[in-house]
Amino acid sequence: MLRLPRVFSDHMMLQREKPVKIFGTSDAGKTVKACLLDAGGNITAEAGAAADKEGHFTAVLPALSAGLDKTLVLSDGDDTVTIRDVAVGEVWLAGGQSNMEYLMSTDAELKKERAGLAALPEEERRMFRFFDCPEYSFHGMEKLLPLPNFGRWRCLTEEDIVYFSAVSYYFERKIQPLLGCPVAVIGCNWGGSRAVCWLPEETVLKAGAGIWLEEYEDGLKAVRDPDAAAEAYKKTPMNVLSDPEDPTPFERVLFPGFSREMQEKAMTMMPAAEEGADVIGPLQPWRPCGLYETMLKTLMPYTLRGFLWYQGCSDETHPELYAKLLQTLIEKWRADFEDPALPFLEVQLAPFLSWLGCSGARYPEVRRAQEEAADITPDTWLASTGDAGMIYDIHPKHKRKPGERLGLLALRHVYGLNIAADAPRALDMTYDGDTAVIRFAHGEGLALTAPENGGLSAEEAAEAGFSDPAVPKPLGKEENLKALLKVFPEGTVDAGVDGGTLRIRLTVDGKAVKPERVEFAWTPYYEVNVKNAAGLPVFPFVLEAAAEE
Repeated sequence: MLRLPRVFSDHMMLQREKPVKIFGTSDAGKTVKACLLDAGGNITAEAGAAADKEGHFTAVLPALSAGLDKTLVLSDGDDTVTIRDVAVGEVWLAGGQSNMEYLMSTDAELKKERAGLAALPEEERRMFRFFDCPEYSFHGMEKLLPLPNFGRWRCLTEEDIVYFSAVSYYFERKIQPLLGCPVAVIGCNWGGSRAVCWLPEETVLKAGAGIWLEEYEDGLKAVRDPDAAAEAYKKTPMNVLSDPEDPTPFERVLFPGFSREMQEKAMTMMPAAEEGADVIGPLQPWRPCGLYETMLKTLMPYTLRGFLWYQGCSDETHPELYAKLLQTLIEKWRADFEDPALPFLEVQLAPFLSWLGCSGARYPEVRRAQEEAADITPDTWLASTGDAGMIYDIHPKHKRKPGERLGLLALRHVYGLNIAADAPRALDMTYDGDTAVIRFAHGEGLALTAPENGGLSAEEAAEAGFSDPAVPKPLGKEENLKALLKVFPEGTVDAGVDGGTLRIRLTVDGKAVKPERVEFAWTPYYEVNVKNAAGLPVFPFVLEAAAEE
């Protein structure tokens, strides 16, 4: 019997200008033929492949030109599958945790974006597609939780916009007008997932991250009856992705959010957890290696242009492992999708302090690891979001900035457009007298700006019926720049921009003192007030004076 993964379905998009892999299962030995038809029913591409002894086949269509209104027909001689409204264009896979999973249904700008679609011609709306891989954490879960609203392709309509990942939506809207072809994103993510959730065990060990496996096994020892725990989990399978058509109390956590006071009250009302209640069990999505098996594998080896990645919040307990782990993940995903040069675009963790018991205390270390991973891994680039975080919410309500900045990176580094796309990054620190002078890569047009964050404005909060938008007051220069001597914690900082450099002067007890160490945004929460001409905020950094010989 001819069977295809759910990603091969009506309204799907195939990658342009690459040989395209069409895969599935049939009876062993049968030849499966794949044909792509144009709007007139004419065959424009075809390929065939025999199913192996286990029934798996992969037929490879020749490189395709971009376009709409295609039909894909597969047949093994007995069964025929017809997939309609197929587009050919640019296809990206978006991985990560809740901030990538975050739907347009809970984005602060949904109302404005939805209204704008009314003015967009239908032909143009059909250029945008999105597929959300169903969130299944164990095999057989699909029978208990069908998730009919997921695992299907959607075009950009006023009704379906709510099902688009918000970061993916803004990414698509950024690149499509400049590419002039259809664009799609396949979402494969789960809130709270660690990087090790998306890798097989041997790869986790290769990355030197075996401590994640050890901690998981140690946790299981607290479960008295693993079989009973597994059965209990099956009866109440958790899916943390809110369905826009079936809102739950969890929806308010995402939009408009909880104020600090609401969070404190919620924390005091939570009952004491039973022994082993916080243990990650063998069917839960947060166990190591699970989502790799139940979600990512269902998409392999779909032909892609590249990967988008927004993750790291849940890796803050072992930030020292994250750079190597992410590098290894990138290499493994490229191998699994059979293209060692697939671009990988990642979002640096946005500013954040605390939320419902979660802490951003070690975020500076994770952010540094994200930069390191981009440095040591070819064809990998990082987007800065220092102006897009929230002090008391791990889910910033505006996803435009991370989405569009991923788009800028793609346009420049993948598609070759001559545009500014990279955030300023500190290179070195020298001195002009007692003034520290910091140079930047990509610092063209560097300027001091008003601090920003990714929360709701007072007007947006009022419209959402949220009495407390929890918008923090702008931070002072000292809090933004942290340009302080190690040995003199007290002092006054004066900062300015001159010719693409940042000049920092430190005064202690009324006297100018040479800053020996400059920290910029090296805190869990911060508001960047230094950007380049493209409006991209400076990456966090730490620079120290060179030792005198």
